Amino acid sequence: MRVENHTETKGWSDINHNDSKKPFGGRMPYVFVRENKIKWWVTIQGLNYNEVRLLAEKVSDQPESHDDKEKKVEFSVPTWQILNGLEMMGYRVVTSSAIITGYSRHDTREFVWTLHKTHEDWEKSSK
Repeated sequence: MRVENHTETKGWSDINHNDSKKPFGGRMPYVFVRENKIKWWVTIQGLNYNEVRLLAEKVSDQPESHDDKEKKVEFSVPTWQILNGLEMMGYRVVTSSAIITGYSRHDTREFVWTLHKTHEDWEKSSK
């Protein structure tokens, strides 16, 4: 078996056909929403600053905390308001699951949603 090195090949491309030289601009197609039953806060991870501002307008409340570097924001509003606001922004629920480690004081009791925004919806929202 002979291995050849082709210098004419294009750069890498993953399964979603993302080009290695194409900048992402800080946007993710997936957003993760976590509802914590102990704190009663909803954590959203994956939104950029402008999307956080738009979501705050949709739910009529400001976030309790916001970390733009980690793309993490927390709201103290009901989860259904967050999910409805994200749906109005073009995100659709892909999966949902419960994370329960027990019912003691220091156990984790969370519910997690994964939402996705298609590339066509990205194009519409960026114009």
